[in-house]
Amino acid sequence: MYIEPDPHRGTVVLHSRWEDVILPFPAPNVLEAMRRMSLGPISLDNVIREEAERRELDAILDGLQHLVVRSFGFDPEQPLLSVVPLAQRARFRLPETPLVHPVRLSRFALIRTDGNNYHVESPLSLHRVILHRPEAMADIGPLIRPVVPSAIERDSQPVIAYLMAAGMVVQAVEGDPFQPMAFEEDTDPALVAWTPLDLMFHTRSTLGRHDHDFGATYPMGDKWSVEPVVKPGPERVLVDPGAERAPVALPRPKWGELLAVDPPLTTVVEASRHTRHYAERQLTADELGELLYRTARVRSLVGSPDESSTTSTSDRPYPSSGSSYELELYATVDRCADVPRGVYHYDPLRHRLEPIESAPADVDELLETGKVAANLNATPPVLLTITARFRRLSRKYNGLSYSLVLKNVGALTQTLSLVCTAMGLAACRLDSGDIEVTGRVFGLDWRVESSVGGFVVGHRPGPEPSRFSGRYAVNDAEWALRARAAIS
Repeated sequence: MYIEPDPHRGTVVLHSRWEDVILPFPAPNVLEAMRRMSLGPISLDNVIREEAERRELDAILDGLQHLVVRSFGFDPEQPLLSVVPLAQRARFRLPETPLVHPVRLSRFALIRTDGNNYHVESPLSLHRVILHRPEAMADIGPLIRPVVPSAIERDSQPVIAYLMAAGMVVQAVEGDPFQPMAFEEDTDPALVAWTPLDLMFHTRSTLGRHDHDFGATYPMGDKWSVEPVVKPGPERVLVDPGAERAPVALPRPKWGELLAVDPPLTTVVEASRHTRHYAERQLTADELGELLYRTARVRSLVGSPDESSTTSTSDRPYPSSGSSYELELYATVDRCADVPRGVYHYDPLRHRLEPIESAPADVDELLETGKVAANLNATPPVLLTITARFRRLSRKYNGLSYSLVLKNVGALTQTLSLVCTAMGLAACRLDSGDIEVTGRVFGLDWRVESSVGGFVVGHRPGPEPSRFSGRYAVNDAEWALRARAAIS
């Protein structure tokens, strides 16, 4: 916050990240206190001398709660803790009555260090508590489980009061003394389905409940390297075209032939469905090549023709935030004609599969992982693993980069699903994956590039039984049956 006095107009302007606030010109000591507060923690007693000045300052600060950082426990060097507001709606009120029921640390409170201080945050709170000195942890330690007020040391009581006002400590609700004690956050229907990490991820990857930098801020600047627009393949250089493990050039579909046989979009959308049953019949290289070409190839390089450029982007058949196209596809092939069994990276620029050195046991492990994740009746004919090169997004976006990765995975899997339906193939999206297994087999540092999704593709074993039994049709549900009949 920056304070700009304007004596000629008789006002003071407070500039903050949220707004500019114009106030009547206060008493000199009050203005001095506000100026010092804008520089960091202060003791108001060192500035405010008169009771009238204190009342004037309290009235001003009460209307500016979202701008006021409250600190407690001064020593000559630094306070014990500070409570920082994170949003305009943040309001801070210390408890007005003594504790009656047991208290504990909220199960949603997360503690971390920034290298200098401890930070206590909760997705349910509009404040952050900063613990400046190590001894503050001694006050929080006992709150690992409910503590009755009489067991709280006197010196710890003000610390707990600040933590309660910030929403980091919760008090048990009054109930039957012969029943286990209950806390409202444990029985609130709006909270029972959330884990602390999921709710924190939700609040920190959206706006409204935090004060972190957010959006296209390019937080990495020029300090750190960024992955190139097209990922270099494991055997792109000095490969022998006649070698057994040479890249597999995939067939490319022809535009006119696609237009002649593709069903209409509405038919594809209505007929699209995932299946957990696959025929023993192999996919063909033509089918796999057509699927990858129509869904994931590089259509053009944008900004530079250099595929190793770290600043250019690309254009591909599915949407991607900021045209970053951080997603990569790896194919684990079990049954596909003209493509040897094994693990491959898909080169979207050259439209080919680049072999990754792997043992048969690695292939088996990946396929079994896909079978379990998709709850299939057998190992998948072809398992497509989707990975993300995270810095392609995090170089540009602050706060929401990982959430954008997940949205982009959804866009890619939906494109894969629709094209599979148009081709008459069976498909199933994977909702989970093993980042340790994929990292080891693909030769990845999971912190830099990691599995974020998966997709199984093959042939249907035959007509599937109707999935409409036990359903109550609304809104033209028969369209799906008509669409599937048209495609079949």
